[in-house]
Amino acid sequence: MTYDPQVDDYVIWKRPSGDWEEGWVYHKGDPIDNEKRVKQGWNPLSQYITIEVVVYPKKHCEYSSGKKMRHRNNHVCVICNKDNWNQLEYVKNRREDTLADMYKSQERPLDIDSYSSIPCRY
Repeated sequence: MTYDPQVDDYVIWKRPSGDWEEGWVYHKGDPIDNEKRVKQGWNPLSQYITIEVVVYPKKHCEYSSGKKMRHRNNHVCVICNKDNWNQLEYVKNRREDTLADMYKSQERPLDIDSYSSIPCRY
């Protein structure tokens, strides 16, 4: 039986090349009707998930319209197609009460200096 990833699962993606990523499943795309796409001459697509591998705070800036920033963090995600879901290892789920409490209570040092050279584009 293959693993069907869900949003808020913590996974490790171990690729055959030896590379690996780990993080929270941030988004799961809807299943795609490739039969209809192929009939219309379009290329088939694969269902996918995105795995959030890095989160860091945005530099303080304002939009050109003068509005305040809506989101406080940048999220770096990688895409994992359904063909690669067999390479995923399930670790835990954020919705489980005891694990969620543990996750919230962990101290996470932020290395803001390493991101200070990233320009604010908003």
